[in-house]
Amino acid sequence: MKAIFSLLGLFLVISINAQKFDCSAKITTYQELFLAQNMSETFDTWSEVRKKCPKESETIYNDGFKILQFKIDNAANAEEKETWVRDELKLYDQYHINFPLTTSDYEVNKAMALYDNKIDAKEEIFGLLQSGFAKASNHITNASAIYTYFSLCFDKYKTGDKKFTAEVVLDKYMLVNFMLTQLQVSNAKKISEYKTAQRGINALARDLATCDNLGNYYTNNYSKHSEDVTWITTALTNLSGKCSAKPIFNTMAEKLYAVKVTSESAYFMAAASTKQRKFKEAIAFYNEAADLETNPIEKAKIYYTLATGLLANDMTKSRENLNKALAFDPKMGKAYIFLAQLYSDAAEKCGQTDFEKKAIFYLAQQTVKKAGMADSKLKQTADKMSEDYTKKALTQSEIKKAKMNGKSIKIDCWINETITFPSK
Repeated sequence: MKAIFSLLGLFLVISINAQKFDCSAKITTYQELFLAQNMSETFDTWSEVRKKCPKESETIYNDGFKILQFKIDNAANAEEKETWVRDELKLYDQYHINFPLTTSDYEVNKAMALYDNKIDAKEEIFGLLQSGFAKASNHITNASAIYTYFSLCFDKYKTGDKKFTAEVVLDKYMLVNFMLTQLQVSNAKKISEYKTAQRGINALARDLATCDNLGNYYTNNYSKHSEDVTWITTALTNLSGKCSAKPIFNTMAEKLYAVKVTSESAYFMAAASTKQRKFKEAIAFYNEAADLETNPIEKAKIYYTLATGLLANDMTKSRENLNKALAFDPKMGKAYIFLAQLYSDAAEKCGQTDFEKKAIFYLAQQTVKKAGMADSKLKQTADKMSEDYTKKALTQSEIKKAKMNGKSIKIDCWINETITFPSK
């Protein structure tokens, strides 16, 4: 009986002690201390919360990483710094144990804690990244981690590691490129980071990811992935542009289009048809891609591609598509530049009189000015072109002499534009 009462007494003491520690209140306390930059007391109070309330909230861990980073940044020497980094790694483990559903990429985060804090542990970093990418590639959003993982794989290939053959590194190249392409769509706020990482990866793999190597890689692996839409889409994305003449590109484009007609699959069919010189079919596929595209910026890009590519020699249709591009993306300065060039090239043919020819250059000048206003990066180019067109365009005195101030002139031909001159 005494033993029972003793046990009950022990449970009562433990219960009372547990009740004395208010996790929520303590979290508020260390957060207020942190805001006040009282780092010593912040760390002590947070450490207590970390120990006694590991399942209370994910906030404990997210705050903890900031607190430990402060310790890391203010370490007295390299040994102390690594001690704090190692504690951060333990915190990632603890976070994953208590909140596994939201921390599937914890190994990648551990690797980057070592990497970002310049801890000399290259193999450990690689091992963590290798494991993290194998388990949770769908949850990784850190552009630096993606680039770092590929660069370490590439280093192993370059130094002759037998486990990292050209085939293996190309596999990694396909994976990271696909990840970055998808992230640019799903996380537009960080698009510049993902593009920078992608450019870096492509630069590293330039000598390896040649059209011949990519063509052979996809040809050899297609049968294993012929029903995998994601794999085919990634392959087509990687081959697009300079490598789309490869026969495997056409094979995969036809397969993807047969599985489902989308803007993307129609676009790949357009590229394949262009390389086969089936220009009529290519134009139809580009128009289908534009019709199916829901993103106005992407839709504008397709119309611009048509206007400056397959339809560049058909002035009427080129102008039509440039105007469509500008309707969907008014900030597409390069469309104004191309349109201005079309106008200036047509001055001799479309102008019936010297006044009309100069009026067309005036139109080109006014059009190219819009490029600089739409896209500040093009302002210097637009200003230079405007200066060149001004030399051939109507002057204010010529407009006044012709009594055209405030009046308009209609230019027919394919230009089909009405030019209105300033009143003064």
